[in-house]
Amino acid sequence: MTIKYIYTAVLAAFFVVAAHGLAARAPAEFLLGPTGMTGTYTKKSIKVTRVAEGSPADGFIEKGDEIIGLGSAKFSGDVRRALAAAIDQAETDQAGGKLNLMLNGGRQADLQLEVLGAYSESAPYNCPKTEKIIRRAADYLAAEIETALDPENRKSRGQFNSGATHTALLGLMATGEKPYIDLVGRAIAKSKVANPDYEAIEALLDGTGRDLGYVGWYWGYNCILLGEYYLLTGDESVLPALKAYAVGLARGQDAGGLWGHRLATNGRLPGYAQMNQSSLSSYLGMLVAWKCGIDDPALKKGIKKTSPYFASHVGRGTFKYGVHGPNPKEFNNNGMSGLAAVCMDLRDNKEGVKFFSRMCSTSYDTLERGHASNFFNPLWTPLGANYAGPDVTQQFFDNSLWFHTTYRHWDGSFHRKGKEFHKEGSQTGAALLTHCLPRKALLITGREADPSLWLKGDEATAAVRMSQIDYNSKTVEELLEMFDHPMPMVRIRAVWSLRDRDSSFVPRVAAMLNDGNKLQKTSAMEYFGYKCPPEQAHPQIDTIGRILRDGQADPELREKAAKTLSFHGEPAYRYYKDMLQLVLDEEPEDHFREIDQSVGESLNRMCATPFDSGLVTDKELFFAASQKLIDHKRQQARSAGIKMLSDMPLEDLHHVADDVMYIIKDKDRTYHSYHGWQHTIGPAIEVLAGLNIKEGLPYAAGVIDREGGKWGFKVRMLCAALPKYGANAQDALAEIKKDPRLENIEEGRFGRMWRNMVTAIEEDPSPSELVSLEEALQMGGR
Repeated sequence: MTIKYIYTAVLAAFFVVAAHGLAARAPAEFLLGPTGMTGTYTKKSIKVTRVAEGSPADGFIEKGDEIIGLGSAKFSGDVRRALAAAIDQAETDQAGGKLNLMLNGGRQADLQLEVLGAYSESAPYNCPKTEKIIRRAADYLAAEIETALDPENRKSRGQFNSGATHTALLGLMATGEKPYIDLVGRAIAKSKVANPDYEAIEALLDGTGRDLGYVGWYWGYNCILLGEYYLLTGDESVLPALKAYAVGLARGQDAGGLWGHRLATNGRLPGYAQMNQSSLSSYLGMLVAWKCGIDDPALKKGIKKTSPYFASHVGRGTFKYGVHGPNPKEFNNNGMSGLAAVCMDLRDNKEGVKFFSRMCSTSYDTLERGHASNFFNPLWTPLGANYAGPDVTQQFFDNSLWFHTTYRHWDGSFHRKGKEFHKEGSQTGAALLTHCLPRKALLITGREADPSLWLKGDEATAAVRMSQIDYNSKTVEELLEMFDHPMPMVRIRAVWSLRDRDSSFVPRVAAMLNDGNKLQKTSAMEYFGYKCPPEQAHPQIDTIGRILRDGQADPELREKAAKTLSFHGEPAYRYYKDMLQLVLDEEPEDHFREIDQSVGESLNRMCATPFDSGLVTDKELFFAASQKLIDHKRQQARSAGIKMLSDMPLEDLHHVADDVMYIIKDKDRTYHSYHGWQHTIGPAIEVLAGLNIKEGLPYAAGVIDREGGKWGFKVRMLCAALPKYGANAQDALAEIKKDPRLENIEEGRFGRMWRNMVTAIEEDPSPSELVSLEEALQMGGR
């Protein structure tokens, strides 16, 4: 990276407003790079909140000072990027470490930073400055570890706490340098990670032991740490612990092969249940263990169970928080595309590596985003992009340089939210993994990456710039060309950009329905779907309907046709039966029956009251489709099947009475998703309530005490289902109010729905007489 480039970056940062508004998304307080200051940001200034003693800013800037510019120019743009570029320029040999800051009141402050030189054009490859940063960061961590390992250290008791992800130890190993690796070996040897309580693990797995905490977050990273160390050193002393964690994860999967905070019991995870973030790291841990030669039948079975789920996202989108299907609108979600790229490499899924590495390649501008904790984003996203090759890694590093510079402390460490170490792990270790990518010392830093998948030259640049495409500046022709782009995010954004254009292009989109390739047809139906102007969409209904009815067509296109039609309601009602038939059609290649799930959701979207709307003309077909959905492994599909019955008359109850009760009792341990009772059990109870059947009442009232499920979801279900019984639920409500756990519920986030429930029950003037399920079946003429 040249000096000219750095000066240009400084000027650009002054005058270009960041497209993603990262300062608004990020935490309130940040490190101000190697200045020794911490501060909060506005669009035009930085308010200093702390100054480290002995740092470059000590004695020149005080807490409460406001930085309003650099040199003689005030900030005009993203202040963090401007500061980062100025720091990098100041660290060059030519600048001699001088950083000039403009303070409020017309004051100036000249800080003396350490001279590290300029980044090379190829950084982090062949870059002396990068090497200096690596050395400083590694030495910082080494000193911390040595201090912790001191047997006289009363605070650490001779052990180094490396957090959930062990990034400090992984970062040191990523250097590939023997002194650091030897130090990691000493830390591991003294750690609980390498010396677990095997009896406690076995007791947890067989259901007789004490709770060991959030092992869904820890054990995968334990496997990654121990496995990488073994592969570097051949030290077999870590293999017993590695096997215990890996086999434990395999035995602790839920029925769908995933994990949450904790392990599954009898096929189900507690609380919120599955989370893709913890599941990906657990899966990666098992793959690393297998790579180390842990050949155990349970591990082999576990990997085989999990693999199809993550592979099902390839080509379709990144990961949502839980089992909610691929997200086609985003490239990345808190580093999960990066984790997936590494997993796909170890699983030898080349298409998966290509897809997720390219998704990461363009995610350099979102490294601070993440649900609950954004620690995982800068940890895994750069590592995932690395699988697209050195050209991509170099551009990714260059585009995210401001991030690393502002997080880099004056002592050589890296800080997040004002601290180097958090419960997740070491920010310095995570940064080391990124800076050491050219060394390829570890599996996770691409030691065995396939060069045939690497992007080069213009292809690499195009991949990196995907997230920055200015769709508004594109011509109609250019947007239409994007209809068969391999990335769903690009296709979707092109579709939506066309909505704002003159409609003269619509015949060309319509022609794609007949003549386009699969991606073009998918994009065309996307265009004619959600929020498409009726005057454009309705003339295409029959063309789209023909795709739905074509039993020889690609099942995914038929599913997309059903979804598109569902957004148009009554004008598309004539295809309701065809959608029912598509649910019943068998699709052997659809491993998770995702087509059934999507079509089930489309049926309810098209019409929420199929009986009242006259759509149930073939009851055998209708109830067969509903029952197939109710029998689905995923809760979204079961929810769709139950909601189809929302306005079912009593005379038809006998078709599905057993199915409704099966959902309410919820004893099936083979489900792949199951925690959102407000979407399954709740609507099933509402079906009974709508028919004045009393069996649903105790299930609604007793939901809080049922095993499993997330507390908040239970409350939502209670507040939605119980009032359907009106005044008949008064006695149940009186008992519920005695629960001490609900004492202050009106003051929290569920207060409004709670009050609405109470009002509906207590002010119901004319409750219906309840009957038993058996009586209802007799009344319906079973």
